[in-house]
Amino acid sequence: MNARKANWAFLIIVIFYILGSLSMLFLPESVISNLLVTNLMLECILMLPVLVFILVSREKPGQFLGFHKMRPCTVLMILPFTFLTAPLLTLVNAISMFWVNNEAVAMLEGFQTGNMPFWQLLLATAVIAPLFEEITCRGGFYHAYRKSGSPVKAMFLSAMVFALIHMNFNQASYAFVMGVIAVLLVEATGSLWSSVIYHALFNGSSSLMAYMVLRNDPMAYADQEVTAELLMYGVGSYLVITAVCLPLAYAVLVWISKHEGREGFFTEMRKKKKDKLITVPLVLALILCLVTMTGLLNAVIVKLFDLLA
Repeated sequence: MNARKANWAFLIIVIFYILGSLSMLFLPESVISNLLVTNLMLECILMLPVLVFILVSREKPGQFLGFHKMRPCTVLMILPFTFLTAPLLTLVNAISMFWVNNEAVAMLEGFQTGNMPFWQLLLATAVIAPLFEEITCRGGFYHAYRKSGSPVKAMFLSAMVFALIHMNFNQASYAFVMGVIAVLLVEATGSLWSSVIYHALFNGSSSLMAYMVLRNDPMAYADQEVTAELLMYGVGSYLVITAVCLPLAYAVLVWISKHEGREGFFTEMRKKKKDKLITVPLVLALILCLVTMTGLLNAVIVKLFDLLA
């Protein structure tokens, strides 16, 4: 699979995602109120087009996606790497909240996750989402773009795709940063498993903290007033924490790359290719995402329903 096919896959994903979201309006309440079922449906919409294009391109899925073995110590070192990069993601999330709401928290409140079994929440957010999204973005899109263009351009473009598939500006902000970090980890280890573990650890820890809060008070986040002063305090605090943690995260990443015999991965990523990565399907997908994220598409749909009624 090359960049051209990857862009077509992205456009199909966006169209199917919008249609899938609309179809949920006609599903039973017992289905759309179940986080596990809803999440599984949406994640399948993300992953299946990529897998189809990989198979059509006659690629070996496991080899193309990069599911290679890692040394046990590397797996263990992904844990400190995850928690050392988490402050940066929290910082970006806090900055985005000056303009938009915290969509992840709103989603968890909407599904009343404080009242659901924790294993269901963990399965939905820390197993299904990381596995499916990493196969889609770091496995499918990144390797397709890397095959056609320079690794650095492929990294930023696949991170943009990862950000946009969240379909809201809040999650897109830190998802983009997470996408860049995950690519660096994949390059340092040579295995997609590393980004799956990284993604799972981040989602799992975030879900655990939210679950504990909502279990105690289902309206804890809704009742909390997020003022500009509080956000400024949070941004300032996490700026300091991030400044301390990022150099340590970099040191861990370098250690991992040396342990896996890939210490030259930074040099490898600087290699340049002149193949075209941006095509018409990618631009159309980008426009559709922005129309959806700004609420324009929802407004048009509501107006059509009103006219039909």
